[in-house]
Amino acid sequence: MNIVLIILGVLCIAYDAILILLNPGTFLDIVVSFNHIWFVFGAFLIFHVIYRIKKGHSFWSTWKKWVKLTFVSLLFACVLISIINLTFILKPSVVSINDKADHVILLGGGINKNGKLPQSVINRVEKTAEYLKMNQDSICVVTGGTLKWLPFAEAPELKNQLVIRGIEPGRILVEDQAKDTIQNFQFSCKMIAEYKGISVQEVLDTPTVVVTNHFHLRRAERLARRIGFTDVKGIPAHCPAIYIPHCYLREICAYIKLNLRILLTGEPKRLVG
Repeated sequence: MNIVLIILGVLCIAYDAILILLNPGTFLDIVVSFNHIWFVFGAFLIFHVIYRIKKGHSFWSTWKKWVKLTFVSLLFACVLISIINLTFILKPSVVSINDKADHVILLGGGINKNGKLPQSVINRVEKTAEYLKMNQDSICVVTGGTLKWLPFAEAPELKNQLVIRGIEPGRILVEDQAKDTIQNFQFSCKMIAEYKGISVQEVLDTPTVVVTNHFHLRRAERLARRIGFTDVKGIPAHCPAIYIPHCYLREICAYIKLNLRILLTGEPKRLVG
């Protein structure tokens, strides 16, 4: 059993390192990265084994009964809540590549310290390009600002990658201020309204396609509807296998956080205008 836990711990720590190597960030970006949850879990497993070897028992055995019961109850609740949220995450509303929409919103999903997009985001770009080629009347907003610890905005590189794939630059609007998914939709909606010379409400009532990775799509659609989009569906992009455990773990946490935000604050609220 000790060997199994040691191996699992080492694998978790190695996974953290692999994620950092695949998408290198600045020093501060790396320090605050959510990726390190894998390092923490792996280090805990290794510490547990070392403690048990030195003491002859696990620290679990020293806990009082009520502490054990409380811990198990909380752990069970966390697992149950995570599973419930995961069932929603796995069932987004998906649009056919041939279904027409006036505008497409391509969500940014990360950029490294060298200004390069990770493969998961490149997959979003390719799905968007495919859709735009099939729907020549649609315009696209690429949205993603400069995150706190990184030197580059995502949106300009998203446009660049679409142009490389044959999409006319005039069909692409660049929204480079958004810091999160809520702002992605808020700022994109206002940009479309200004570009077309129509009201925000008209944009909200127009069929809209959002492109992101499958794990992120359900939350994106939910946020879009809360902001006021009445007819929004998504195109899911493939996520490379190496990222899947981390992306779904992070998305479960984000979905739970969104539920708490809605419950406690009622945010985000509908756009008006």
